[in-house]
Amino acid sequence: MKSFKLLSSLIFIFNLNFTATAGDTLSLETFLVSKNIKAEKTREGIFFTVNTEGAGELPKLGDYVKLNYVGKLLDGKVFDESPKGEPFVFQLGYRQVIQGWDLAIPRLKIGTKATLYVPAEFAYGSSGIGTAIPPNAPLVFEVEVQSILTPNDYDNHMRGLEDGERKNFQKKVVAQFEADKKLINDYAMANKLKVKRSESGMSYLVTKQGKGEKAKEKNAVTVSYEGIFLNGKTFDSTKDKLPFTFTIGEGKVIEGWEEGLTYFNKGSEGYIFVPSKMAYGATPLDDGKNIVPAHSTLIFKIQVIDIK
Repeated sequence: MKSFKLLSSLIFIFNLNFTATAGDTLSLETFLVSKNIKAEKTREGIFFTVNTEGAGELPKLGDYVKLNYVGKLLDGKVFDESPKGEPFVFQLGYRQVIQGWDLAIPRLKIGTKATLYVPAEFAYGSSGIGTAIPPNAPLVFEVEVQSILTPNDYDNHMRGLEDGERKNFQKKVVAQFEADKKLINDYAMANKLKVKRSESGMSYLVTKQGKGEKAKEKNAVTVSYEGIFLNGKTFDSTKDKLPFTFTIGEGKVIEGWEEGLTYFNKGSEGYIFVPSKMAYGATPLDDGKNIVPAHSTLIFKIQVIDIK
């Protein structure tokens, strides 16, 4: 339940059996009659059937309700569902979900399995949601109301979700890092470059030695450079511009530059090969002039003009 008020993992499938165009409102009554479904109706106009009656209490305003759900269009196509083993939790009556849920869930005791038939006006109305939910579409939700969480239980639940997301993110970062290092290695072999890899995972090659000490933290380094992708396309350059100056350690350049320039001294030339996590990571860069896609491994051809 992250992308919009109710939907979390959209499956972009849409093929209504009913004739529907923008502006049409499909009749739930007609649908239920055609399917011989005998449903109860709330005073607002939301229909529901109870498949298994629960024995617990009724949720009330402000309760943290935990449930499983499957969301469908009237033709049975699934557009969203709670992940297996990961029930959804929301605070009832605080507009964290579609209005149809806030109105219908208080009628379902804990332990109840039910099917909700929600008119478009209590779901996504005349706007719909992209290609997943068309305008004026009534929705069907199969729900299982599991429990009511205390505020402390809710906090623990959210921390668990955050920890899980953090671990999954870290796994993706590690996998991407290994892939980037392989890409750099393959590029070096294909171009017969004898690069060196640092402990951090970035690689470099000094093609021309300069003079004096290598750059270190707090040094102001002035360089001319060309930034290129692995396919050889240039994405940034100081060509026809003044050389670029930055101070190592101030965090004003990517991590790959902070480390990479410490292998060069004044007058030296060469390359630094930067894995995406030491460049722009999962965030694409578009400053109006330069575009760097997410997870881009970058190569910089550099010439160190001065170190102060």
